[in-house]
Amino acid sequence: MSPDPRGPDTTPPPTTAPPPTQSPGPTPSPRSATLARLLIRLYPRAFRDAHGQEMEHLFRVRLGRSTGPVSRMGVWVRLVADTIENAWVLRRRARHQSRQRGEEGAMNTLIHDTRQALRHLLRAPAFGVAAVALLAVGLGANITVFTLVDAMLFRPLPWDDPDRVVMVYQDSDDGEPNSSSFPAYRDMADSDVFAEVSAMSPAFAAITWESPEGPLDLAAEYATASYLDAVGLAPLRGRWFAPEHDRVGSEPVAVISEAAWRKVMGNDPDVVGRVIRLNGQSVRIIGVGPREISGSYPPRTTDLWLSISSTPLSGPFRVSNLDRRSDHWYDVRARLAENTTVEQAQAAMDALAARLAENFPEFNRGRDITVFRSSDVRIHPGEDGSLFLIGGLLLSVVVVVLLLTCANLANLLLVRGLGRSGEMAIRRALGASRLRVARLFLLESMILAVAGGVAGLALARWAVGMIPSLPIPVPGWDHVELLFDTRVVLFAGGLVVVTGVLFGLAPAVRSAGADVAGSLRDERRGSSMGGATRRLRDALVVVQVAASLVLVLGTGLLARSLSALQSLDPGLDADRVAWVRADLGRAGLEADELRIAVDEMIENVESMPGVTGAAVTTRLPAQGGGSTTTVVEDYTPPTGTDAVELAFAVVSAEYFRTLGVPVVAGRTFGPDDSPDGPASIMVNEAAARRFWGGAQQALGRRTRSQGGSAWRTVVGVVGDSPVSTLSESTRPIMYFFSGQRAPSSFYVVTRTDGDPSALLSPVREGLAALRSSVNITGQGTLAGWLGEGLAAPRFAAGMMGAFSLLALLLAGLGIYAVVAFSVARRTAELGIRIALGAGRDRVTRMVVREVVGTVGLGVLAGLVLARLAATRLDGLLFGVNSTDPLTFLGAAAFLVTVGVVAAWVPARRAARTDPVEAMRGV
Repeated sequence: MSPDPRGPDTTPPPTTAPPPTQSPGPTPSPRSATLARLLIRLYPRAFRDAHGQEMEHLFRVRLGRSTGPVSRMGVWVRLVADTIENAWVLRRRARHQSRQRGEEGAMNTLIHDTRQALRHLLRAPAFGVAAVALLAVGLGANITVFTLVDAMLFRPLPWDDPDRVVMVYQDSDDGEPNSSSFPAYRDMADSDVFAEVSAMSPAFAAITWESPEGPLDLAAEYATASYLDAVGLAPLRGRWFAPEHDRVGSEPVAVISEAAWRKVMGNDPDVVGRVIRLNGQSVRIIGVGPREISGSYPPRTTDLWLSISSTPLSGPFRVSNLDRRSDHWYDVRARLAENTTVEQAQAAMDALAARLAENFPEFNRGRDITVFRSSDVRIHPGEDGSLFLIGGLLLSVVVVVLLLTCANLANLLLVRGLGRSGEMAIRRALGASRLRVARLFLLESMILAVAGGVAGLALARWAVGMIPSLPIPVPGWDHVELLFDTRVVLFAGGLVVVTGVLFGLAPAVRSAGADVAGSLRDERRGSSMGGATRRLRDALVVVQVAASLVLVLGTGLLARSLSALQSLDPGLDADRVAWVRADLGRAGLEADELRIAVDEMIENVESMPGVTGAAVTTRLPAQGGGSTTTVVEDYTPPTGTDAVELAFAVVSAEYFRTLGVPVVAGRTFGPDDSPDGPASIMVNEAAARRFWGGAQQALGRRTRSQGGSAWRTVVGVVGDSPVSTLSESTRPIMYFFSGQRAPSSFYVVTRTDGDPSALLSPVREGLAALRSSVNITGQGTLAGWLGEGLAAPRFAAGMMGAFSLLALLLAGLGIYAVVAFSVARRTAELGIRIALGAGRDRVTRMVVREVVGTVGLGVLAGLVLARLAATRLDGLLFGVNSTDPLTFLGAAAFLVTVGVVAAWVPARRAARTDPVEAMRGV
């Protein structure tokens, strides 16, 4: 029998050798003895060393007792089986014990090396604090931007079974997926491919809440009763709209968003059932919206959802468009029916589009209906492109900053590593492996990265909280609150690991691969770094310069674009114009009464001291506003539809004179344009060129609303001025006369020869005194309004400028550190040169010249990268060519200057070296 494998390796076999007086039997043949020794070799070495001879004796005894070939064969079978079984058990136990010993040793070594790395960092606290600060800025910027971009572009929408939620869009008059008409929504709701179909539309003008503290503008959306069923969410408190609230005439009700309930209503526990005054009308709050969303267009937020029965809050036009197929104001969101695919839904909508084109050809000919998966749309198909462009730009900028930080720290660690060459060489000479030497540097970098990551998370949390207080509106970003959710923490953790490896790898590889004897010799002599190390150092400088050039060029392009916008002639005189926004919606006036009230307000303002002109308009220049589907006489749109989407404004007769917009053809509105007479309109030059070929040709031409029969005649053409934004290309717009179509909500614009801001208070008080029912919802100067239109490009240029400045500081610091260390290692050489007659200026030029070549290589690499990246900015630039050679050359010259200055400071200090003191170390 074989030994019991369950005992320890040193346990002797249970069967001992026979007493000497007992005959061992016949002696086995030499072949049998050889086979027995081979079987014994199956046992672990430690077991063979302890019991090999006893096992061999045992085999001889058992073989010697066998009689005959059959008996001998049976003994061999039992011996082989027992040996294999026991040897396998013993070998498995030996491997397990060896692994345990190895793991314990590796863990102890890792802990020891970590302590060593930490102690070494603590010996240089200034370096540690500076490194952590740099990493905190780089990592914090990346975490902040990731949090925002993730909320805008990547975070899964918080809907139940989102794969079944789809977006449905009718085409615009330009043939692109856009919003739908409310009658078309009703048609979609009848389709059996959807389990639920909902419609929602933002209230284009803020809804004014008459709060106890005073009037407060709220962002609002109109939504149908089926909205929450379509997305699979439930109200936090109270209930959502019922089907009867989808009809005008039912009680106007609202659901306040969870964010507004906290911020505006102060977590009022009795908010459900509360009646509030909105735009002068009573509305009952019936619920608090889901916690998961704060609006139908994330990340944009809303304060409250209004039922369709509440549309009178926004005036009669909002109510009437519920039955007009020409007004596309609603976005449709639907839930697919069970076992229905997006492709099947698209086929059903294709059939519906064909049916609508047949039944309502004037409204729907050439107008497709497109079904999008909810994951394919973030806000709107027409806006998502710009959203991804901005998000990609933000991520690219902060990644470049982090790359600069890593390159800078890698260079500093490389310099520190050269100072420890002797220590590492001694470690290698005493038996430390290359891997362990490299691990010491990687552990230092990981400790710095973890500390920087923790500081970066704290910085990111502060930055996200500061976003709402930025000087420009950032829609929806104030709702990004889950900084430390799983997605952000995983991103931050991965970024910390990648960053630590990125800036620690080069110094680790260099130190691990250094020659022991050469390192000891160089350490003793204090000679300069080797060729491989110098090339690695120069490569890191090239990376820093190239990355900095990309950011500097981006800043230059955005700054030139901003300058072009600021010097743009808006086509009007905005310097002495003030505006006050007024609303007569709660007065309940009929059309004729409203027209009289508007005229009275204009006359009242015109009579005020200091006022040289007054008018009303429904939209200011460079302000997004309404558009209407319009049939243009003798014009066929290229999209195949019968109409075009045309921006419009309702203005009074003196509007163009008050704003200084020239009338280039025809006349302005006047007494001939009576309320009962033919409808008159004016257009801008862009509309005249597009539809009729010029200003003179436009006079007398006609337009009408799609589906309408009343034609409107062009009586005048005015110069172009910004319609929606300052940066847009000239866009057609049509002006209606307030004397024929009086608005209930409008801007009163006034011109003065003095300071326009001085008119604001008198105008506001005069309007309130004239009409107690008027609601004043805003005021300002036109110059200030146009200046606010530059806030976004100004912020973009400022942000890029800040990051560029940081990049330049990092690149300059890197060059300075490299040159300072290089000249410190060459003190003896430089001292000899000075002793032999080299002037200080010559030594300075020699040191700087060596760096200029590296900087120049970085500039060339940066120009190539910048050329590839510049075209990505085309969508953000105005009046600037992204490949303008002057901008490229200016950025390159600027980077070379920064590099020369950063190198000159330590070079000049080295040139003052005392030759005698320098040669004492030789």
